[in-house]
Amino acid sequence: MTTRCERSRRSLHHPGIVIGNDDNDCEGDMADGGTTTGRALSATVSRAIHDIHLLANVDELRVGDRLPAERALAERLQVSRSTVRAALKAMRERGEIVTRGGRAGTVIAADIAHTALPSRIDVNAKSARVIDRTSASTSGLPHMLASQGKSCVTTVLDARVQRCDERICTMFHCASSQPLIRVERARAIGNVPISYEQTYLDPRGYPDFLDFDMTASIYQLLQFNYGTVIHAVEETIEMIPGFGRPARALRTASGTPLLYVCSRATDAFGNTVVVSDDIYPAAHVRLTTSRTLG
Repeated sequence: MTTRCERSRRSLHHPGIVIGNDDNDCEGDMADGGTTTGRALSATVSRAIHDIHLLANVDELRVGDRLPAERALAERLQVSRSTVRAALKAMRERGEIVTRGGRAGTVIAADIAHTALPSRIDVNAKSARVIDRTSASTSGLPHMLASQGKSCVTTVLDARVQRCDERICTMFHCASSQPLIRVERARAIGNVPISYEQTYLDPRGYPDFLDFDMTASIYQLLQFNYGTVIHAVEETIEMIPGFGRPARALRTASGTPLLYVCSRATDAFGNTVVVSDDIYPAAHVRLTTSRTLG
């Protein structure tokens, strides 16, 4: 179990989520510049093609619309640029896209968004493996699972101070140039992944935060080490199609429905303390929400 990750990564957000980067995941994929006709694509390139189809569906791109530039696609899908080049090359040979000179860029020539639809509803719900998660709670997931007679293993994938996307900075009411603490974690019950989490804090208030055990509850670390008490938690919950690093961390096929929970925890003065992007396999998590009226 690691607490730090020395690999350098870049991050860019899918609408609603931020996903990490897998470096050098396509070393040498079709690097000879030959055609893909008659030769099998690598699994990495095939997945990238599917993710581009899925991205077209998510962004509601149609025939005649322009795909993002190669670099933007690599950042969005979180794969290497060589993977994107290989995927686009295969798509051109299939007649799915055409590349034009000037500012026209790469234009969609076939209904690739439609091909991503079937996998988005390919859900095999198994009620025996459903876990309950209480919405807007200050209890960590391990504590919730313990109350259900389950235990999980937490793996820290990355933990460092870095510049984050504008959406996250806005929630902290800070400039986009302000670096934030980002902790990327995955949790599993036995060998079954149950969550992929990205948690953000402002290092100006917690300069030595990364010296602590990042597998522990973030809220408990704040309370025990800094005396910070979370007063309120607000959450936005939506279903998203999985692709990129979250899908890989959860070991789900591209397009599989995932449950995305964005939470913002505040102190008694309404200041943002923690922002979290948590993603769960939709077939295995049940959310419970309660509110006291009066």
